[in-house]
Amino acid sequence: MKFSQLIPISLAFLRHQTQASPLLHPKSDSTITPNAHQSQGTATFNVPLTDWIKNGHTDLQWYATIAVGTPPQEFSVLIDTGSHALILPQNNCTTCSPSQHKFTPSASSTFSWSSLGEADPGFSTGGDTIPLAEPQGALCHWAIDNVSILGTTTQNSGHSHADSKTAPAFAFLLCDEEDSALTTQPGIDGVLGLGLYSANPASFQYALVAAGVLPQSGSSNVKNGVFSLYTPPGEVTGAQLTLGGVDESRLSDCADELVWVPLNQTLAASHSQWVADIPKIFINGKQLLAPATTSSPSTARTPYPPSLAQVLDSGTAAVFAPDNATAAALYAQISPKIYQIDAIGTWGCSCADMRAIVESGAEITFLLGADGGQQFNATIPSSVFNLGPYPGLNGICQAVVNNWQDGRVCYNWSLKGVGK
Repeated sequence: MKFSQLIPISLAFLRHQTQASPLLHPKSDSTITPNAHQSQGTATFNVPLTDWIKNGHTDLQWYATIAVGTPPQEFSVLIDTGSHALILPQNNCTTCSPSQHKFTPSASSTFSWSSLGEADPGFSTGGDTIPLAEPQGALCHWAIDNVSILGTTTQNSGHSHADSKTAPAFAFLLCDEEDSALTTQPGIDGVLGLGLYSANPASFQYALVAAGVLPQSGSSNVKNGVFSLYTPPGEVTGAQLTLGGVDESRLSDCADELVWVPLNQTLAASHSQWVADIPKIFINGKQLLAPATTSSPSTARTPYPPSLAQVLDSGTAAVFAPDNATAAALYAQISPKIYQIDAIGTWGCSCADMRAIVESGAEITFLLGADGGQQFNATIPSSVFNLGPYPGLNGICQAVVNNWQDGRVCYNWSLKGVGK
């Protein structure tokens, strides 16, 4: 989750009527989708996800199994709504981990290299909660092959097999060099981006719709690739990606009905990201106050103006404030014990103090959705404030909100070198 300081921008529907991905969290106010409700197709497809859990209680990433090529080669891939491409290591990767499964092009009869050429995808957040000092990425080439995602295992005539949905001739990235952010995630081989529609090439969910594998969500426009995530906290198994709509059987675990929150259409289009407005933030039920300005330090603090927006990014394991001042204002209303613990925007305090803050029942609530439209309260309870001991700082535990280094771009996916 990332939110950035932006000027207020009115909603304007995109030509492709962008619809999004509800995030379903049991017994919490976290059901989010970025457009007015549209009728759902019935041909939904459920994909079981595995939860990468740190310190026994911090949910970092959820990953699925895909199969690429003919015959199929299987990989575990992180589900990332903040990026757009499927990224896999090639069998000649020089920096990859021995534990990563790597794709061998010569072993697939349906493989071909793409005319898009080379690319170097970059990420400003990794799979862990520890912020990156500098963006990381990979050196890759665009390739084409059949890509299937494996769903729930079924029984047939005494034999079990995993159902699947296939995007034929799908463009993806094969990498021969990867930075550590991509090579040190246990049990995870690559990244499957489910980002907002990007023209060339489209993310996996849109490729499935274009191939006729998934419904078109009440529109003839193939860009409406609806999906949803169900992510019960603290459970290694049990999470689920639903492609083509929402698994309504999961709604019985939620405190409220499904709420459809519009995207900030202008920002979503300009950044190709799932972006929702945040008109208000509350700390323990009280609205977050902006810090006094340096030019008028005696000026009374006022509520933050409705000028924040949030990137809905399943691949980022912590919450990121847009700058140091916003993070400082947020923590000032939670506890004076929390301070910035490194130069790259990480906040925390002694582990003893963090335990006391967790026990205090503090909450951070984001009001999602622009004023005048559908809105939803997404609350971070104190039970998840403590991200655990911070490496290199004895006795110090990391808090749930980091801040971007001032001036850094506030979204995590970039792609350079296409076709060079």
